[in-house]
Amino acid sequence: MFTRYQVNKILLSAVVLSYFFVSSAPAEAQTITGFQMPSKNIACLVFDHVLRCDINNNLAKIPPQPKSCDLDWGFAFTMGEKSKPQYLCAGDTALDNRLPILAYGKTWKSQGFTCQSSKAGLRCFNQSKKGWFLNRLQQQFF
Repeated sequence: MFTRYQVNKILLSAVVLSYFFVSSAPAEAQTITGFQMPSKNIACLVFDHVLRCDINNNLAKIPPQPKSCDLDWGFAFTMGEKSKPQYLCAGDTALDNRLPILAYGKTWKSQGFTCQSSKAGLRCFNQSKKGWFLNRLQQQFF
């Protein structure tokens, strides 16, 4: 029996691998980059100008799960380069211990996104200055 984390990790790996195999030419392949917080409780990936961050241990109050979502809810967040952040209904995860650590006090930038790591949590925003602050106790969109 697999844990939810193991199943999600397998699904994410399958999605990533299938993308690279389906790409018609190496020049068209998009790179997937990301990081994880030193606590390893939050990890983020950026792919094709979309940022996704997941929280492993989320103790915050989350909005009700939409009826249209029959997967996991309340642990994944996403936003585009200029769009507002939102919760993501997902059956996979961005959490991966192989991702590099974004040390507290450091900033990460990729594909129009900026994320700042601190002991208090993770602040990420896009080109429109829309974004979020995430930690295990709260998730705030701005």
